[in-house]
Amino acid sequence: MAIVVVVGAIGLATRGSDAPAAKATADPVIPTVTAAAVDLATQLGPRDQELVSIGAKGVSIHRAGGRRKVVALTFDDGPAKDTPAILSILKQYDVPATFFVVGQAVKEYPGMVAQEIAQGHQIGVHTWSHPDLTKLPAAKQQQEIVDTQNAIISDSGVASRLFRAPYGAVDPSVIATAEKNKLLSVLWEGDTNDWQRPDVNTIVQRVVSEVTPGSIILMHDGGGDRANTVAALPTIIKELKKQGYGFATVGDLVVSDPPGPSDMSVDGKGVSE
Repeated sequence: MAIVVVVGAIGLATRGSDAPAAKATADPVIPTVTAAAVDLATQLGPRDQELVSIGAKGVSIHRAGGRRKVVALTFDDGPAKDTPAILSILKQYDVPATFFVVGQAVKEYPGMVAQEIAQGHQIGVHTWSHPDLTKLPAAKQQQEIVDTQNAIISDSGVASRLFRAPYGAVDPSVIATAEKNKLLSVLWEGDTNDWQRPDVNTIVQRVVSEVTPGSIILMHDGGGDRANTVAALPTIIKELKKQGYGFATVGDLVVSDPPGPSDMSVDGKGVSE
């Protein structure tokens, strides 16, 4: 049986993250999956077909259409030490979320992506080593994405259909690379800036005061100490439910409430910093 082998690249720490830059090693761990596993994992169901169709428009989305009072909670930079606590809270409140994972972290925390999927969450590609893709040639962009996709497949048997660029740094080249890999580029509308480690109440208020129907909310489960994010999450969920909001993964939200032209961009403009 043929073997697909891809090599991870080394890059920078994330915008919105205080994680140190990944350290190069003499013998990097390379995600390896069989061609048959890739073929099986990348078969597109109805939801995935719709996501790929939106991604083929050459845009990033930063929110859904706003026709339904539903939001998507998203977490970047994991898996990491705080991910299990976040998963426990989401399970307790029966809330689905979307995790944009870093390939190197997937290899460091084996089985975590599979657990996220088993709990009903969705996985997105957040590159292998978290570089600014706009500063890389197309071949390196491709490597960062494929390495991470293969790590996800190796861990869970499921392929991602979502992509989020580190730093939210996108341009037509980055979006084209995502499209080439049948990925929808997803940014955000509501940013907690939890990477700066504000106090718990500040994180809560940034979500509750800025949320609108269709919001895609950015938080982090990796990239540093996320104790305040963990502590804020139950209150965020309870307050949004109190306001009548429901929760969905990014994929389910976007398919059920498609974004309009004002909810998309080709260069990331409109994304809150």
